[in-house]
Amino acid sequence: MASATASSYLQQWFSRVGNSRIQLDVDESFALKNSQVDLLVPLYDQKNKLLFTQGSLHRTNERMQTNLGLGMRWFQPDYMLGANSFLDYDLSRSHSRIGLGVEYRRDYLKLAANSYHRLSGWKDSKDLDDYQERAANGWDIRSEAWLPSYPHVGAKLSYEQYYGDEVGLFGSDKRRANPQAVTAGLSYTPFPLLTINAERRRGTSDERDSKIGLQLNYQLGTAWQQQINPDNVSALRTLQGSRYDFVDRNNNIVLEYRKKRNH
Repeated sequence: MASATASSYLQQWFSRVGNSRIQLDVDESFALKNSQVDLLVPLYDQKNKLLFTQGSLHRTNERMQTNLGLGMRWFQPDYMLGANSFLDYDLSRSHSRIGLGVEYRRDYLKLAANSYHRLSGWKDSKDLDDYQERAANGWDIRSEAWLPSYPHVGAKLSYEQYYGDEVGLFGSDKRRANPQAVTAGLSYTPFPLLTINAERRRGTSDERDSKIGLQLNYQLGTAWQQQINPDNVSALRTLQGSRYDFVDRNNNIVLEYRKKRNH
């Protein structure tokens, strides 16, 4: 019965017109840390190829930012390869950067690598007096996996590094030179519409932060009953079921700081 339900769900999946997500994150004090809305829309969708656009609007660290990207995915029977590019823009402070990424996926496994390159220059900082700020260059590697026997629970692991003499990877008050961080997390998806996740990040200078997130994943073109059926979660973890999943990247523009120069 569950197998037949999952098969029907996959058929509906392929008739979808896109994917949407609302995400809310809180910190250790249960204060709202981040809110985000994402949308993925297929532009050209064939059995072995998918051209798509992905956009997001989010508020992170009291900054409103937007991201708009274009991606291509190539599918083989056992795996998928993808490439994408994004333009990231800080609506609050006018910082901008470009992101380039690659993806690899198979059943119950996702891998991604991204690089981030600034486009805008130094601007007076709103975080620190007598300082300037700009987007920091950096990169990351990300992974996510699930057990086939229990696809409701997933595990995440990522590594990131940014470059500059004073980079606020953990915030403007914790600036470090060329900072690095490792993030580990767990997620729980009781049914396709809802995912709860928890992450812990640690930097090389022993900086730490944590967040708990709630995601609502609404699949455009899929019946509501299918999206709240726990039996359909296993289909999401397959290569076919993750066809329209969002690109895994850091949408937040990490900032580099410097003391203002005297003229």
